[in-house]
Amino acid sequence: MLAVLLASLAAMAFDQRMINGISVWVKPAKFAASFVVWFWTLAWAWGVLAPQARNGRTARLILWGSLAAAAFEQGWITLSAALGQPSHFAEDALGAAMYLLMGLGALTLVALAALLGLLVLRVGDPAQPHPWRLAVGLGLVLGGVLGGFTGASISVANTPRIGGSPGDAASLPPFFWSRDGGDLRVAHFLAIHAMQALPLLALAGAGVAMIWAGAAGWTVLSLGAWGLARAGVPLSP
Repeated sequence: MLAVLLASLAAMAFDQRMINGISVWVKPAKFAASFVVWFWTLAWAWGVLAPQARNGRTARLILWGSLAAAAFEQGWITLSAALGQPSHFAEDALGAAMYLLMGLGALTLVALAALLGLLVLRVGDPAQPHPWRLAVGLGLVLGGVLGGFTGASISVANTPRIGGSPGDAASLPPFFWSRDGGDLRVAHFLAIHAMQALPLLALAGAGVAMIWAGAAGWTVLSLGAWGLARAGVPLSP
């Protein structure tokens, strides 16, 4: 994924083709960067499992299922960019079918992340502090559930934008969120990054009660951003 990220960034320098007003290589770069963080987080969580659980059937399912789903998603997004075609919300039959499959792949990723979180909560390494195990496990569960909900809402709406200008040319880089309308991608971003936010809270020295409070607060923040986007409220005035 890191190689795809670097290649996509390099391609922007000489490939002038655009989709929705931005470089065709923005989406492959964004997804590759996201997957770098995603798998770094899964690897981080792997070390919180009890040693015997790391080699169990469930852990292997999470590992290989996540790798397969991510490879499929990144592969189609990158191929679409190389062909100068949209990978999301395409109107042709092949594009629509692949978008449906990508949706299934995305649901697989978030479901497996949540499953890993449950595994950490159930069979975390007892040698590691309880607040740390709770933060890692709960962060994965929240990220998986909220990430799945917010991602599905984008698919149901068939667009991340609620009102505002069409296209991404005037949007906020580097994520290109809408400046003048609601954007469901903001809530999706916050939801997914519960996976990192709660462990960082634990690293800052938070105890069990504070981690539960942080989980509740992050849930309210993510759902609040989703509600504002659904109401068409822009990220910036």
